[in-house]
Amino acid sequence: MNLRLWLKTGFNKWRLALLVFIIICAVFLLLELGYMSIQWDEAPHLHGSLLLTRGQLQEYISTYGYYPPLYDLLTAGYFGILGATAASGRLVAVTFSLLSIWIVFEFANRTYGPKTALIASILLGTMPGFFWISRVAMIETMLMFFFSLSLFFFLSWIRFDQNKTLILCGLALGVGFLAKYQIAVAGIVMLALILFLCRDKLRARLSKFLLLPIIALIVILPWISIVVQTNGLERFGELLYVIQEGGQDRAAYSSRFPAPIFYLIEMTWPFNDIPVHPISLPIFILGLLGIGLWAYRRKTEDKFFLIWFIVVYVFFTLIPNKQWRYITPIFPVLAISAASFIFFVYGKIGAAWKSGQLTLSNRRVRQIAAALFIVLVTSAIVYSSYEAYQMTERDQIHIPVEETANYLASHMNLNESAVIVCAFNLFNQDMLRFYLPANMSSHQIWQYPELSVDSFTPNFNITEFVSLCEQQNVKYVILYDYGADTPFFNTTLTYTNVTTLLYESGRFGFTGDEPFFGDMPHRTFLVGFLQP
Repeated sequence: MNLRLWLKTGFNKWRLALLVFIIICAVFLLLELGYMSIQWDEAPHLHGSLLLTRGQLQEYISTYGYYPPLYDLLTAGYFGILGATAASGRLVAVTFSLLSIWIVFEFANRTYGPKTALIASILLGTMPGFFWISRVAMIETMLMFFFSLSLFFFLSWIRFDQNKTLILCGLALGVGFLAKYQIAVAGIVMLALILFLCRDKLRARLSKFLLLPIIALIVILPWISIVVQTNGLERFGELLYVIQEGGQDRAAYSSRFPAPIFYLIEMTWPFNDIPVHPISLPIFILGLLGIGLWAYRRKTEDKFFLIWFIVVYVFFTLIPNKQWRYITPIFPVLAISAASFIFFVYGKIGAAWKSGQLTLSNRRVRQIAAALFIVLVTSAIVYSSYEAYQMTERDQIHIPVEETANYLASHMNLNESAVIVCAFNLFNQDMLRFYLPANMSSHQIWQYPELSVDSFTPNFNITEFVSLCEQQNVKYVILYDYGADTPFFNTTLTYTNVTTLLYESGRFGFTGDEPFFGDMPHRTFLVGFLQP
């Protein structure tokens, strides 16, 4: 009887439409999921998850213990079922992106009704930045889901003051912290919500609110205990690095625009090579208009989302290092605000259209205006979908990392190593380590300089490099055949300069077994190191 009632009242035409949209999203997200070369920020999660599947917990914690573990644990589960591939490693992001679309529907349905909920879900699913992060092994979709889920339970607690929803909120916060540490901002949002929305019961609500961090800590403490027991406090600085979204080395990128409006511009213009935006400009404008509508109307649900948006925006604006992926918790708010504004305008047009005081000609004008508005909104969604395709296609680059790793594994002894020269976003040591067999040590692959040359200013010292090659018994130097004359980050040094230094040192050359892998312009090749 309960199932029949749920089918009648819960699973209605709007949820059916949502299900259809989620299925369509899933199909597009899964298309050629493993083709794109691994991104720099994906590599730790993929390699770390591989270590977990092999039972190398000690090495995992000592290497990647400063990252929250939930993504890697779930990815290890996918690896165990489907095998360790880039595609299966990205399925966690796909899973939580679909869950994020669902929770946005539930949120908007509870606050503004099913029509707004469906449009909000579609707007979120077609945002270029959201679609892109849904296809990479990164933790933003997981953060977005748990951030929204915890606030969903918190809204229920504010409305009905039930201890059950408060406990669920604390659990969502704790589990979300194990997904990404920055979910702690949700706690600040909740505190602000109590101060602004619960003034009549402020003391009682604040006293119950203290239960939230206690529940979250109960969930978090086992992981913190494991990390401290394994690493002590030696790598605590790396944990702070992750929590602060990186170090001061990223200040150059973060200072491109004035801090107060950085993310207003960053949402629509992070790339110089193609006109692609994390949030399509028409949708972004609709979202901001919706924010303005909420500020003007100030219903309880409007204030709820306004506080969510403002706290997150201000918090990440105050953090020195900035990048559009850091502020993804406001994507659901902008999707809901855009949908809310769309139906507000459409409602105004419809109300005027039905007015008995209008003449026939005026009614036709209203009909035309309503039709044009529908066309404009549909065009905005189609354009956003096209930009999502462009943003994804931009990174559909395949670098033969697996082929290179397989060759190294079959041509190196266990006491030999190989070094990547000038690693960058699409080619680094963790990517090669991901494809190495279990009998090879990850220490046999390393890189010089240590940081990415397209994101950090490199210091390439040929004397130091040769000395390190001698110490680590290097057999192969691994080079990448692209961007030979492109300057590295914040310097005039280029790949051509580096290869010239290698040649002039007299210590690097071909010994007869250094092949090329892949095709131009995305090709790797090996150079032998001549031991003294």
